[in-house]
Amino acid sequence: MDGATECHICGHELPGDSRAVEWTVIGYVGDQMTADFAKELLASCEIPVFVHSRSGFFGTAGLPLTLFYKSGAAPFEISVPESLAGEADEILAGALGDRWQKRGA
Repeated sequence: MDGATECHICGHELPGDSRAVEWTVIGYVGDQMTADFAKELLASCEIPVFVHSRSGFFGTAGLPLTLFYKSGAAPFEISVPESLAGEADEILAGALGDRWQKRGA
């Protein structure tokens, strides 16, 4: 979005040139409550975050339809700017323990 000063999803103030920010999925959580907690935790640490439900049709309900036909990652992806990925992963790993599934782990 040209001219935008804040994220239209989370309201976080965007850096001067928001097009230069590369986002990356850092991991997954399995339910809406944990996803909401992760989002609030990272936001409180001033880390922009985007949570995406991978459950498809049921959106934020997070019904893991993939479990019916294949195994895979939990239904909520956590994304942050690439430059903050390590810090965000450490925060979530410490706070969520076994509920945190680091990408590629």
